Amino acid sequence: MTSATAPADAGGERPAKRVRKNPKARRAEIVATAREVFASAGYAESGLAEIASAAKVSKGLLYHYFPEGRPQLFVSVMQELLAEFQQRLRQAAKVPFSPRTRMEHLLAALFGFFDENPPAYRLLFRDPWVAHDDTVEASAIATRVQISSEFAALMATSGPADDVVAASAGMLGFALANVELCLAGQLDPETAWRVTCEYATSKFTD
Repeated sequence: MTSATAPADAGGERPAKRVRKNPKARRAEIVATAREVFASAGYAESGLAEIASAAKVSKGLLYHYFPEGRPQLFVSVMQELLAEFQQRLRQAAKVPFSPRTRMEHLLAALFGFFDENPPAYRLLFRDPWVAHDDTVEASAIATRVQISSEFAALMATSGPADDVVAASAGMLGFALANVELCLAGQLDPETAWRVTCEYATSKFTD
């Protein structure tokens, strides 16, 4: 009498049943692996072949989830990083204190995030410009705009709307320049945070 189950192999053991993963879970795994590869080697040195190998999938499957290839996959990594970063900033800005103190907490979160995740700075603010891809560059610009908006939210009562937009963009640039100095070992994070706070809160009156 024959069995309806899979036949046993030569050793008497039945082969393991292949488990088909949920597409959403599979895509998330690919993005997570790509993030590790990009963080380790940088965008310029990370091809789809390396990512496919690390993820243990075929290049064809990568293209199934990311038809536009490496740029689209990199943008997905950037978006994931940005979401984590914004969550950290927003949590810090929720403290029930004055706008000045909330700004100090927000900046502490900013410096802390990149101190804990140095590759994140390169992936969000450096590598997009070596990609030479319009989609990646557009995502990088959108990233700066969204982060600037976190600063602008705390400065909304400090002047005209256009002034706030300009000031928040300048504040972000100043903060990121100091982050870069910290990552290069030319400035310690505590000093960078203190000086940035002095600059960022100079217009607050409370």
